[in-house]
Amino acid sequence: MSDATTETGATPERDIAYFATRPSPELDEVVLQADYTARAALSFWRFRQLGGNEAETEKIKGPEGKAIRVAKRPQVGETTTIGIHYVSNHPEVRIFHLSFIALLVLFESAANAYFFAQQSDFGISGGIFQAAAVSLANVATSYFIIGFWGLRHLSVPWTWEPRITRRHVIKIFGLLAISFGVIMVLLVNLSAAHYRNILDLRAEGLQAPTDFVTTWPRFPIPEAVCQTVLTSDIGQSIGSAATNAMCRPFALHSLDAMVLFALGMSIAALAAFEGRKSDSPFPGFSDAARQFEGARKDLQDALDDYYAAYPDILDEAEAIAGEPETGPDGEPVLDEDGYRVRRLTGEQEIYLMRLLDQRVEPYRALLSSDPDLMRDEFGVSMEAVERVTGRRGSIPDDEDRQRLRNGGESA
Repeated sequence: MSDATTETGATPERDIAYFATRPSPELDEVVLQADYTARAALSFWRFRQLGGNEAETEKIKGPEGKAIRVAKRPQVGETTTIGIHYVSNHPEVRIFHLSFIALLVLFESAANAYFFAQQSDFGISGGIFQAAAVSLANVATSYFIIGFWGLRHLSVPWTWEPRITRRHVIKIFGLLAISFGVIMVLLVNLSAAHYRNILDLRAEGLQAPTDFVTTWPRFPIPEAVCQTVLTSDIGQSIGSAATNAMCRPFALHSLDAMVLFALGMSIAALAAFEGRKSDSPFPGFSDAARQFEGARKDLQDALDDYYAAYPDILDEAEAIAGEPETGPDGEPVLDEDGYRVRRLTGEQEIYLMRLLDQRVEPYRALLSSDPDLMRDEFGVSMEAVERVTGRRGSIPDDEDRQRLRNGGESA
């Protein structure tokens, strides 16, 4: 189509193009979301390359020619050794994940209530309250301390560097959290088991043994201290369950007590596993990934609204810049309001829609990752990115150059 009016009176292209280039609220929303998505993408890529805020350093010449060490700025086409080269495994919907934890608490509370309420001096209501407290302490400790803080941070890859980095601190923190959490979970479940053991012995008219039992493993409590407490009046009371758990943890005489301990430890293991997979091992990585994913979804919604406005734009272009429609007798066709009916040709509609598509083409590109960035993020060659995605980047790496020298085959 030419840019001037044709002999048949066809609408010039510049008139049709006006409807694709004019400002619109839908386009403004696309531009706004695209700007936020670009910022989120850059933030996410930087997080991957630097491993959070732990940047590689390099020596440069400072004032008076002295060598100083500064943070190295990540470059496209260069993968850092301390980057995060895996996909974030955070759950899509947190409410489902937390619902499973709530289900564990309810199930363990019901099971503990069955064991506690039968012989408890506090009755059924007191037994239920005790069971809920034990279950909440067991699941919360396993989920947050062992799983979320411990196992998650312990799985951060170790880097053998002469200086202490953020990865070292995170991994050591995870190990300490697991150690503390395991001790707390053992104490809670062993105390509950010994409490049930004392209730069963009392129901049979028996007393708990007062001799110190050197079962292994046990907590590092001096034998003299344990013997003194166990032979006292406190050692024969219901409140001595925690003392028995520390001094002779596995000296259980009741089958119900053993089952209660096994049940508590099983639920603790499930809760710790759920805590481990609740987020990415590297702190903050899942937050950056969720922010990037959310920005892309918002951009897709804005693009959907933009595409949904196509019929309105076509109708308006047709009513204003379309060619008058004539009937078989050559007379103009009028609508019910007495206005002349105008129509766009098929070529004009395709031309207008192509212009509308081209206007948002740069923003649509943000919905997929650039091959060069994918190579940097995962530390692979461009050949691997090409095989997986079917798209090539614009910056060849050393392996690609060597492959080209060998006639297109890998070295």
